[in-house]
Amino acid sequence: MLEMSEALKACSNVSASGPDHITWYYLKSILADDICAFGILFLANSCITLRHWPRHFKESVSVIIPKLGKPAYDTPKAFRPIVLLNTLGKLIEKVIARRLQFDTVKHSVLHPNQLSGIAQRSTEDFGLFLTHLVCSGWAKGLKTGVVAFDIAQFFLFLNHSILTAVLRHSGFADCLVDFFSDYLIGRSTQYAWNSFLSHACDADVGVGQGSALSPILSALYIAPLLHLFERQAQALNLDTSTLSYIDDGLLVSQGRMYNKTLSELTSSYSIVSDLIASFGLVIEHDKSEIFYFSRVHNDSNPELDLSAIGAPILKPKTYWQYLGFYFDQRLSFKEHVQFYSTKALTTVKAIGMLGNSSRGLLPLQK
Repeated sequence: MLEMSEALKACSNVSASGPDHITWYYLKSILADDICAFGILFLANSCITLRHWPRHFKESVSVIIPKLGKPAYDTPKAFRPIVLLNTLGKLIEKVIARRLQFDTVKHSVLHPNQLSGIAQRSTEDFGLFLTHLVCSGWAKGLKTGVVAFDIAQFFLFLNHSILTAVLRHSGFADCLVDFFSDYLIGRSTQYAWNSFLSHACDADVGVGQGSALSPILSALYIAPLLHLFERQAQALNLDTSTLSYIDDGLLVSQGRMYNKTLSELTSSYSIVSDLIASFGLVIEHDKSEIFYFSRVHNDSNPELDLSAIGAPILKPKTYWQYLGFYFDQRLSFKEHVQFYSTKALTTVKAIGMLGNSSRGLLPLQK
C-alpha cells in the first residue's frame, strides 16, 4: 500500500511542463519495454485501489475552435472546445474504460438498445438496426414513425451523485465507486483561443468530453433511464421502442394507421422527457424531429403536435438526416448515395489543387 501511495504522489508532483510533451509516439516506445508497461499498469491499479485520481491528470487545456458552416459566430454554441489532457492520464483512462466496458457487457448492465459508449458498436450498427426494424414492420403490414430527440449539453449536465449511485446500484465494487467520486471532482482547465491562454478555471461539472471514460460513463448513466422508460411504456400498453446513441435518442412506434402511431409517440415523448428531467438532464426540443417510413407512394406525412408538453409542432421532411445517414420514406437510400458520392468526387477534385507534377504535394502524400 505504501508503494502505491508513493507512486501516485510522484505522479501528482510532476511539473506541468513535463508530461504534456510526452506524446503517443514516445509512450508506444516506452510500452515496448515490459518493465515500463508493468509500471504503468501498476499505476492504473493503484488509482483504483487507493480510490484516487492524481491532481495532474485532472488538469487540461480546452482549445476553442469554430464549428464549420455556421451562419454567424456571435453565440457560444457556434464554437466547440477540444480538450487536451495529459497523455499518460489518457492512457490509464483507456485501460480503466476497457475494463468497465468488459464488465458491463459481461454482466448485461447496459440496455440492449444502447449503441454507443461500448466497443464494437457504432453508427453503422444503429443504421442497420433501424433499417431492420422498419423492414420487419413492413413484412407485418406496419408503418413506422420515429421521433428523434437530443439531450442538451449532455456531458456537462451529468450529475455526479446520480452517476455514483448508478455505479453502486449496478454492482460495481466500492473501491471503483469511490475512485470515480474522486475522479469527477477537483478538475480544472485553461481555455486557449489563438495565442491567448486563460488562467486555470474549475471544471467540476459533468464528465470530461475529451476523456476515454466519458462514453462508457455516459452509457451507464443513461441505462437505468431506458429501463425505466421500457417499464412505464409496458404499463401503459405503448408499443414503442427506444434507441440510444450517446446524447441522441430515438422513439420508434409501428402501426397500421398513423393515428395510433402519433398517439403513442406523443405519450412516449412525454414519458421520456419527464424521465430525462428526473435525471438532471434536459431535452433540446427545438432539435426534435419526426419522420415516417412507408412503402406506399405519396403516403401522408402528418405533423406531431407536442405543444401540450412544451415542445414544438414537429413537421416531417422529405429526407431525414440522422447520425450521418440520409433516410427517405421508402428506404431507397438514393439521397444517401448521392450525397456521399458527390462528397467523394468533390474531395478527389480538391486533392488535385494541392499539387501537380512539378509542385505541391507528392502523389504519395496526397
